[in-house]
Amino acid sequence: MILKLFFIFLCFGLCWAVEDPNIVRPCFLDDFKCMADNLAVNANCKRDVRGKVASLYRIPKFKFDTPFFNATYIDYNLKNRGRDKCFVSEFFFNKKSRNLLITIDCPNLNYESTRTYLEHRSFLEDSVYSFNINATYPLIRLTTVLPHSIDFDLCSVMTFAYVAELPKFYIDPNDPKTANYLTRDLKLLNIYERETFYWRANELARYYINSLICDFGCY
Repeated sequence: MILKLFFIFLCFGLCWAVEDPNIVRPCFLDDFKCMADNLAVNANCKRDVRGKVASLYRIPKFKFDTPFFNATYIDYNLKNRGRDKCFVSEFFFNKKSRNLLITIDCPNLNYESTRTYLEHRSFLEDSVYSFNINATYPLIRLTTVLPHSIDFDLCSVMTFAYVAELPKFYIDPNDPKTANYLTRDLKLLNIYERETFYWRANELARYYINSLICDFGCY
């Protein structure tokens, strides 16, 4: 029994010790003023932010590509709900790499639009399809790394989006051609969603950071 306890405490000690001593977390995760103060020391951002995120955000036209599927999608009258429920889940500075990292979690993020789908093929014109879509994502995790070498410039970096769980969605074809084409085979849906959020991630993270923490002036 003593030996078992020793191993338990040893494991606990080793697991606790893996924390990188170069990682500094200067702020509570809900202290946006502290985050802004840390950013504004080196970054060209304004601390005077709007201070809120709309529960419904509209984008007239949003275009994105999915290279794996040789396709382009255009969302018209895109409605995005749930941005106001996003929250910061990580914020730290790495003294060794001199990078600042911020992660934002967005639960139950909803997208609704009329979507045009362009299928690209060699030696042929694009095939065009149209449908209405409403999709809710249980969790989208946005991670942005801001290097000190570029003064933590949010506008010059990419945000990585992790689709933690595939969405629940409803699709309504706008014509018989689209209805006959769309498939119920969802084996490749995870690839499609990763490619989709490659394009959405920057806009989501920038909107949140510029609205609530420090305004870098790009969206």
